[in-house]
Amino acid sequence: MEQEQIKFIAVSLLILISFLGAIGNLLVLKAIFSLRKRKRKLHEYLILNLATTDAGTCLVSIPLDIAEQLIGRFPFGAALCRVIYPLQSVLVYVSVLTLLYMSVERYRLIVTPMKSRIRVKTGMIAIVVMWILSCLIVLPFALALTFTGTECSEEWSHTYSGQVFTLAIFAFLFVIPLFLMTIFYAFMIRVLYKDSKAVKRGSRFSLSQASIDQRLHRNVKIVKVFALAVVTFALCMLPTHITWLWHDFGQVSSRPELFSRVLTFSNVFMYANSLIDPFIFGSIDVKTLARRFRVLVCCRSGGQESRRSFEHVFSLRIRTPSTSRQFAHGTIFRSLSKTSELSQRNINTQNAKVNSVVEI
Repeated sequence: MEQEQIKFIAVSLLILISFLGAIGNLLVLKAIFSLRKRKRKLHEYLILNLATTDAGTCLVSIPLDIAEQLIGRFPFGAALCRVIYPLQSVLVYVSVLTLLYMSVERYRLIVTPMKSRIRVKTGMIAIVVMWILSCLIVLPFALALTFTGTECSEEWSHTYSGQVFTLAIFAFLFVIPLFLMTIFYAFMIRVLYKDSKAVKRGSRFSLSQASIDQRLHRNVKIVKVFALAVVTFALCMLPTHITWLWHDFGQVSSRPELFSRVLTFSNVFMYANSLIDPFIFGSIDVKTLARRFRVLVCCRSGGQESRRSFEHVFSLRIRTPSTSRQFAHGTIFRSLSKTSELSQRNINTQNAKVNSVVEI
């Protein structure tokens, strides 16, 4: 009975993650594809790639896992043994690499605004490389999979081969990305903190209080998103890596049922990352999700207002590079103190620049 209860809880969680994650990521994809008035920017392509992999996880990977959980064996035969598990892994690997590249792009935009932006063409090449690299990384795992009876399991030519693969995945797709994202986001938080202090110092000049409050609120929101992105990535991915390290370096053979349970719930945490990403990077809240779902279920077109609401799914905004060049480290406020004879018209122009933002 205990085993059945555990299976029921696991399957229920997977169904919930698959359902909500699919809706959230499809809404993000719909929002991006509805932006036809202008050329897409690099961050939109990155979010598009992330939403695609997360949607694939929710629509393909999780349902396959649910079927395996309910049936109690690998039901897809020998032909798909070397396809399904590697495909699930590729989707996760591309998602991780996309999150890392997004941190690099935002670092360039916020910390080094004087440098030229990463071009869209360069970003598109990077996305293609992510997919190719992920397929190459998963190739040894695919070759080691063997279908025996009713199970699709790994059979490495040498014991250390599986251990090396597990350590490589842990290092290159968790430790290093987590370390780099932490460093990049820490620098960004530092710059935004200095920017907030500069804004407060500038309040004694002719900057409107509304502009100051808006800028401070925006910086706080961005810091929260950066911190949440790193924490979520660490908490969702770590259980799976620990489980497989235990599998390859521990004594799992003596407790196969316990390992199976731990693996099931570690996968739940990993899949939860695909559910959370749209709420972090797409800025979708629960009310927005419920409202969009009602529109989809009721088959209402929503007209121009609905299209505009989808265009504003990405509500996280930061400074434009031109504004960053002027306001980084409070230089604009030192400039204002030296040029107090500026006319009110010029000051209003500066206020307008403070409020200029760009979606990321």
